[in-house]
Amino acid sequence: MKLYLGYPESCTENEKFKIKDLFLKEVNVSYNSIPVEVKKKLLSLLDFLKEKDYIFINNVHYDASDILEFALFSIKNKKIEHIILPGYTYGKPTFIIRETLKTVSSNAKNNVNIYHDFNLFSEETLVINIGYRKTSISIGGKFLSVIDIGEFNFIDVFGNYLFNRFLKDKGISNVYLRKAGKRGKYLDKFRAIGARILLKRSDKIVMEDENYARTVNKEEVELALSILTGKTNFGEFAPSITDLSSAIVNILYSYEETERQKPTIKKIAIIGRIAHLYQEPIERIFGLHPEIITPQELLNRPISNFRSRITFQKIETKYDAKDYSDIEIEIDKKENFKEYLFALRRYFRNRNLKGVKIIEILTETNLNNHEKETFINELLTIGRITSFKDTKMIPYIDYIISALSKIDIPEHLFQEVENYIKKVAFRWSLPLKTRMNIIYFCYKHKDKLKDKEWFKVLLPLTITWIRDKKLSEGERQFIRTATGIK
Repeated sequence: MKLYLGYPESCTENEKFKIKDLFLKEVNVSYNSIPVEVKKKLLSLLDFLKEKDYIFINNVHYDASDILEFALFSIKNKKIEHIILPGYTYGKPTFIIRETLKTVSSNAKNNVNIYHDFNLFSEETLVINIGYRKTSISIGGKFLSVIDIGEFNFIDVFGNYLFNRFLKDKGISNVYLRKAGKRGKYLDKFRAIGARILLKRSDKIVMEDENYARTVNKEEVELALSILTGKTNFGEFAPSITDLSSAIVNILYSYEETERQKPTIKKIAIIGRIAHLYQEPIERIFGLHPEIITPQELLNRPISNFRSRITFQKIETKYDAKDYSDIEIEIDKKENFKEYLFALRRYFRNRNLKGVKIIEILTETNLNNHEKETFINELLTIGRITSFKDTKMIPYIDYIISALSKIDIPEHLFQEVENYIKKVAFRWSLPLKTRMNIIYFCYKHKDKLKDKEWFKVLLPLTITWIRDKKLSEGERQFIRTATGIK
């Protein structure tokens, strides 16, 4: 018999099951009776198999391995010959699973073969397996990375965004909901609604108690998930690994350093309940349409490659973007606007950071209408040329956004400026001061932007984004005031 142990479902050739359900049945506990944090831990089991005293139910402590052992009692009399595991269980978790099977089933003591998902695909296939809190990425069965992003993160971020959007739409504050004892209840409800939307079971939000109902479209979902999916492309500089895209690009760079060659990728396989949410960033980076593989299909695949040793890399996402707003550069004083403009063009062409100081000087100069229009057009031209492939371009992007947020924009240029702001607004790895300048631009022009869908998404999404960031109270207050969500 072949067995696949994964999230959310495991399976044999003949049946599907969930590890949490088998465990709770074995200990005679109802899933609805346990606290939310215990539910999360049960769903995260395969990510934390090494944990001791993992959960506490009915006055009993269970190690993570105990839970797996209890769950597998139901297959103790079945002859298991092959076990297939997600890539994110590579290492000690694989050993724990093997030892647990030996304890549970005498049939598994000597002749069980354990493989990982990447052993079932050719060397030219990128394999992605999405767990509850982790995602594994393998290249050709010989390079494995585990990222601390999983299904939980997508549902948590999207649900929190929907909640903040609700606050914005209804003009309700967190303080009011806390006093009414509703905040936690509403937040859980929006996470549940978000899960149904992400799993394509619904596209509606209905809160009858608050007379709130609306439909969520595909564009809103994609923008709201940009915090996790990211916008980084191969060849670009990622200031920090903050999302799926920047992590994957970093993995490709690491592969080249380790293997001393570029990976040959002709196929991409994604395994997981939210695989469809990974398709867009993966296809954008690789230019290949990924294939979604079900756990049941894995059982029918032959072993394509098997290596006893592979390279392993653990990646933790962390926002650590550098601020460029205080670049200490001295430049010669110019006679007039025209001289500054020519100098800006020259410095930018030569990738010299003196150009950003000229942008700062001209932003603070009292320009006449013609000079202002010329300056804005110059900023937009530089903005179109700049890319994230050169680290020296990021300060230019920072200063351009800062300038556009401070200058009064002529009506006939506003649409072009808005298009540029929208282009960079969902790049969540940008420096904090750049992010704050984007929000200030939105605050300053909120009357013109209020009907734009990207604007409606960006403000509540920014409140979701700052949740786990180390910001000062002043920075948080500025963002909350500018977004109008408190």
